[in-house]
Amino acid sequence: SNMGSSPNVSPSKQLTSSLLPNFDEEESKAVYDGPPDYSTLYVSSDLDLYFDSFVFPAESNDESQEATNSKFMIPRIQLFKFDRSSLIERKNQSDYSLSMIDFSERYIGVWKEDVLACGPYARMRLTPLKLPMRGFHGDAISHGGKEVTVSDCRKFIVCLSDCALYFILDDAYAKTPKKQINEVGGRRPFPSRIPPNATFGDAYWPHAVMRHSFDCLRGIVIGFQFQRLCLQFSVPSPKGDSVLEYSYVILTSNKMRTISLLQKLQAHTNDARPDYTGDPKSNVLIENDDKVFLDALGSKADVVLHYHILHQIWRRGDREAARRSFVLTSSRVFLLDEMYSGDGTIPDEKNVSRKKLGNISLTVIDSASLSRVSEIRAANEDPRLITLVLQSQNKLKRAHRWRLVCNDGECAERLIDDVRKAIKAKPR
Repeated sequence: SNMGSSPNVSPSKQLTSSLLPNFDEEESKAVYDGPPDYSTLYVSSDLDLYFDSFVFPAESNDESQEATNSKFMIPRIQLFKFDRSSLIERKNQSDYSLSMIDFSERYIGVWKEDVLACGPYARMRLTPLKLPMRGFHGDAISHGGKEVTVSDCRKFIVCLSDCALYFILDDAYAKTPKKQINEVGGRRPFPSRIPPNATFGDAYWPHAVMRHSFDCLRGIVIGFQFQRLCLQFSVPSPKGDSVLEYSYVILTSNKMRTISLLQKLQAHTNDARPDYTGDPKSNVLIENDDKVFLDALGSKADVVLHYHILHQIWRRGDREAARRSFVLTSSRVFLLDEMYSGDGTIPDEKNVSRKKLGNISLTVIDSASLSRVSEIRAANEDPRLITLVLQSQNKLKRAHRWRLVCNDGECAERLIDDVRKAIKAKPR
């Protein structure tokens, strides 16, 4: 890649680029050099092991190659040329001598998550899906004769090193290269996903559509009941005359996964920031959005017993599942649409600057008192599927059903148990 150099740095610092490999060439001729026994393993099944053994190569013990060995410790992750140039520029502006500039990174972990970018700069890189907005019965919502769309999340591999966060495309909407590209040394289209059937031996580099250094992380917002995390970055513009805001809502839909990611971020973000003094006041700001969520829900008199991000499905019609959230309070059940400020659902959102990017807003799709819930059960064919049956308020009408899909069977089981307990506890 042609990285370019800055006229404002010394000639010795500009040599930094010459210590780095040509990343396009390095990727096209990549050969798996991890433990031979791993070469037949599938990347999709052993993602953590792949990143640990190949993507983040171990440091060589040969001290005689100190000056050039840094290239072997750089993560094998392909970036946009702009991101690579920005990384080099930030390193060039450090106070270290040339021989001490270190591009190596230590591997921390990977997570496969649904991510929704908020704000125009984040959406340019992590382009959300645009899906029809659907009502309770699955009908496409129209306004003024035009179909209304919503922004939906994409599947990403979220990769954490000791100094940066990477978003790596991992869904069917991303380009998937043909397997023989690596075999013949051809150039792989960027960005493209690692093919689902790739093995360690294929030596595919992950393609990151965004890399954020931890020194740009300004805030972490913990979603209500640990169902999501919002990461907020402030990145200096290329000219250095302004700051660009990037926010990402990571929809884990799982408390333990949220805590796992949060703990890793907490352990490494502050140490990577040059302004960190050890004083708690200089920590990355971590807050929760409980008040914002409860205000959006508007059910102030009730206690929220269960909240879960899931999907609604329909038996008939060729319709994609719609992302919803389920809320159980001490007296009611809610099926809600969740949107986040700056996610692109509302075009040219006027008040986005007054709100924090990623702030939640809720719309009620359906709701009912607990006394109307006649049945809740898991589907026989898939433990993630739930059917909740509501008695009609009009005896002449049939009962109607919420058909819901959780991320896993354990979350579905917990939701069912909590609803049944709430019904039993409700005075008749």
